[in-house]
Amino acid sequence: MKNFIEVFDNALSSEDCKYIIDYMNTNGLMKRGSVKTPEGTRVVYEYKISSEMGIDIQDKNPINDIIGISLHHQIEKYKELHPQLAKIERWGVRERYNLQKYEPNQAYFGLHCENEGPNFGINRVLVWMFYLNTVTDDGGTYFDNYDLTLNAVEGRCVIWPAYWTHMHRGIVSKTESKYIVTGWFNFIDNV
Repeated sequence: MKNFIEVFDNALSSEDCKYIIDYMNTNGLMKRGSVKTPEGTRVVYEYKISSEMGIDIQDKNPINDIIGISLHHQIEKYKELHPQLAKIERWGVRERYNLQKYEPNQAYFGLHCENEGPNFGINRVLVWMFYLNTVTDDGGTYFDNYDLTLNAVEGRCVIWPAYWTHMHRGIVSKTESKYIVTGWFNFIDNV
């Protein structure tokens, strides 16, 4: 049975990954990671500990060129594998996405999906994520419904449905940092 979680290795070059990591570590714009709750977006340490920054895909930023070009290629591959996506209402890439850094012992600990309902003010269709570095001491992503662990591999892009069928959580690495870029495809009215 399909799980609709698609992995595209070598979606970003090693040079591109290192460029984005360097940008994250030197721009001074990273802040404490937050989560959406029914009460609003806030920091919840029991649920997630990270440093992150949001980027608007329309800004003049070299990272947008790197991510935008690769993401376009990966979503086209995903749509070829899942042509049923053409039968739902129009959807597209959400303008904001996140650069995230997880230090050793940090993760998105809480089991969650990316579309938890209208009380969260989001209407996501698909999730996309690029791993920017290889983590050899755990550090991947776990999907509980499929008992599936994806390893954090430099340049890997993963795309999956945003719904309750794809609950997932980060896996802690006790010794290594993990860098990711993550975003969403939303229905057009909510892009």
